Amino acid sequence: MKLELEGKVVVITGGTSGFGFEAARLLLEEGACVAITGRDTKRLAEAEEKLGANPRLLALCADATREDDWKTVMQTVEGAFGGLDVLVNNAGGGIKIAPLDQLDDATIRAVLELNLHSAILGSREAVLRMKPRGKGQIINVASVCATHAWPGWSVYSAAKAGLAEFTRCLCLEMAQWGGRASLFIPAAARTGFAAAAGIDDSWMAGYPGPAEFAQSLVYLIGIPSNCVIEDMTIWGLPQIRSLSPL
Repeated sequence: MKLELEGKVVVITGGTSGFGFEAARLLLEEGACVAITGRDTKRLAEAEEKLGANPRLLALCADATREDDWKTVMQTVEGAFGGLDVLVNNAGGGIKIAPLDQLDDATIRAVLELNLHSAILGSREAVLRMKPRGKGQIINVASVCATHAWPGWSVYSAAKAGLAEFTRCLCLEMAQWGGRASLFIPAAARTGFAAAAGIDDSWMAGYPGPAEFAQSLVYLIGIPSNCVIEDMTIWGLPQIRSLSPL
C-alpha cells in the first residue's frame, strides 16, 4: 500500500517531541516537506539536529497560542515550499492535572489556550490559504479525555472535547470546497506528557511510545485525497485492558 505523502507540505505544531517529532521523522522518510514548530529554541534545535540536515525540513520557533506567530509560520512555509497541504495541530499539554478547586484562573486559561484556542487559530490561518486552492487537510490531535472521564482531568478534558466538536464542524465546512479535517484521538502513551503535567508515569511501563502512535497519524495524512477519516482513536492494549470490566 502506497500512501500519498511524497512532496506534501506539512506543518506540525509541537514538533520537538512526542507524536509531532515522530510523525515528522516518518514524513521526511516518505519524501514530504515538513515544518515543525515549538516555543523552546533549545528543544527545537535539538529536534532539528536529530531529524538531520534536510532541505525539506524547517524548524520554526513559534507559540501556537499567538496569532502573529501563526501568520509568520504560514508565510515562511509558503516562501520555502510554495504552499501548504496539511496542518497538524499537535501542540498541547496538561500543564496541571488536578481537581478543579486546585486550579487557579491563570492555569485554567493556559490549559484552554494551549489545547483549544491554539488549534482554532491555526486552523483559521490554514483555511485562509487552503480554500483558494480548493484543497487541504487539517488534523487536530485531541485525547481520549475528550470522550472518557477521569477525576482531576476536567479542564483539560473540556478543552479536548471542545477541540473534537470544533473539528467535526470544520470537517463539514472544509468539505464544501474540497478540504478535509480529521480528529486524531490518542490514548495514553509514553510521550513525556505525564511528567510535564506533574503526574507519576511509572504505571505506563509497557505502554506504546510516540513512534508507534505516530504511524497512525501519518496514515491519516496519506489517505487518498477524495477520502476523509472523521475520527481515529488509538489505544495501547495495556490501557484497554484496564478499562475492561472482565
